[in-house]
Amino acid sequence: MILTVKPLQGKECSVQVTEDEKVSTVKELVSERLNIPANQQRLLYKGKALADEHRLSDYSIGPEAKLNLVIRPVGERTAVSGTAAPGGGGSCSSTSSGSSTQGGVWQTISTILARHFSPADAAKVHEQLIKDYERSLRQLSLDDIERLAGRLLHPEGEGMDTSYMD
Repeated sequence: MILTVKPLQGKECSVQVTEDEKVSTVKELVSERLNIPANQQRLLYKGKALADEHRLSDYSIGPEAKLNLVIRPVGERTAVSGTAAPGGGGSCSSTSSGSSTQGGVWQTISTILARHFSPADAAKVHEQLIKDYERSLRQLSLDDIERLAGRLLHPEGEGMDTSYMD
């Protein structure tokens, strides 16, 4: 079966596995394709964190399932049990989800959340923040964007007549 693994920011990856594979095997395959160490990966399915020692079938993960990937900060690595099984194939493709600066902001937020919440709760809060942020951006009108751009590009124009922008 083919699983899609989607980090919050960056590349999406498809991996070929069986339902009997362990989560740690999926992490190893993702590590090979996305160059993210397995011990920094936290895989989620339907909002639930997956344990390395469990099999995909333990979570009722079937063909065409989509797993979310949260990347742990480097200082919070944990040991990974298990090794990759041979025969896993797959492909990766880039997605247009933010710039490197934006990714840095989300990584910083993730680090802060990890200090205050359990990993599963931090991942849920992080995902909700991103959804709220994206929803807020979609609600901006062209007039809102023009006003914001005017203020950002001309901050010295505090005393300037900007009534035409409102």
